[in-house]
Amino acid sequence: MKTLTSTAPVVTLSEGFCDLLQVTEQRIRDGVRTTATLEMQEAHRRYWEAEFGPELPIDRIDEFTLDQIASRPRLPPKHAARSWGPATLRKRFSTLRSMLALEHRKRRLPRVPAFPVVLVPKSPTPTVIETYRDAVRLWDSLPLHRAEWYWLAVWTAQRSSDVERMSWADVDLQARTMFIRSTKTKRPKLKVRIPIPLLEVLDRMHARSTPKPTDRIVRPWPSRKTTLPLHCLKCGIPRMNATALRHTNLSWIAAKTGITVSLARYAGHTSTRQLEQTYAHFLPAQMRELTEALDLMAAPANDNAGGEKAPK
Repeated sequence: MKTLTSTAPVVTLSEGFCDLLQVTEQRIRDGVRTTATLEMQEAHRRYWEAEFGPELPIDRIDEFTLDQIASRPRLPPKHAARSWGPATLRKRFSTLRSMLALEHRKRRLPRVPAFPVVLVPKSPTPTVIETYRDAVRLWDSLPLHRAEWYWLAVWTAQRSSDVERMSWADVDLQARTMFIRSTKTKRPKLKVRIPIPLLEVLDRMHARSTPKPTDRIVRPWPSRKTTLPLHCLKCGIPRMNATALRHTNLSWIAAKTGITVSLARYAGHTSTRQLEQTYAHFLPAQMRELTEALDLMAAPANDNAGGEKAPK
């Protein structure tokens, strides 16, 4: 009896990722994905092509192969040129799964293998500057041009690249307002009031140099990864990086106002979920207010209480 040969095309790893990237490019044009997603997928493609080879037929990627990668020992960065954590591996698996699922929907792959579960440790509590006094001490320790960079970062909650993107056109000193960015999340510039400590510094900077609107407010700080922690150590405060300055700003607000939709928008998030996971421990006052609200239910003036005494 003659056996029929399969007419299904053999899809290589390289071809599968080309299909995935084309879909992502279309979604960017549709406005439902960002270029950052495409850049991440391209980086993941390079990783998987280096791991498997671009010509590997995708139907040879099975559970055993994936388990071997998931269980592979990962050395700390100082011991390995190519090291990564579980969060990175989980993202790479997610991109690979998306590609295989796409080819399965196109009927070019019989089945999508089951992927291993990659557990990611909970992120540590972010390091922040706890008091305004500590913030001023760090200002006094830094050279003036670095202190101005630091002050702009700590009072705007912007990421480092957005701090260095700010120009004087983003600032209206008379109206005491400014535009802040969240380029990473593709949020449009947000107009906010300038906090008074930052306004005072910007006033002095503007009077000193009379800049053009197109001039950047601060110069780049390429050595901040080493310089900033050293000055923190000198001031006796926890060593921190530029990301900690953003955490400082958001934690200060959360401690006073709670975690709100407005704070999420200010931070460049689409919801309060990430803020709740990161900054809930900065809310002791709000936690007390919850139980105080229950006390009010038993107050005589409350219609629900009816002036009754507590049960014995």
